[in-house]
Amino acid sequence: MTIALAPSQSGIDVRQILREGKLVAVLMAIDHGATCTVVAEIFGQDPNKSSVQRRPFTFPNADAAQSFIAETLTSFTYLGCEVRTGS
Repeated sequence: MTIALAPSQSGIDVRQILREGKLVAVLMAIDHGATCTVVAEIFGQDPNKSSVQRRPFTFPNADAAQSFIAETLTSFTYLGCEVRTGS
């Protein structure tokens, strides 16, 4: 499975991950030119809490970031999640 970073004038590619119709995570790839950062936001499913965990991962180039995103999206797909492109 190959997931290409979508070309964007802003240098940002966003993927939403849903499980049973609920947003569980967002991956944002930000191309800085010399490096690329992937920000992962994970949303808690407890209705009494609105917890969001946000973690940036910096890669030396877009190819390395693309590999990380592809492996992450493949894992979510194996877990039965739906992946959507966009914000």
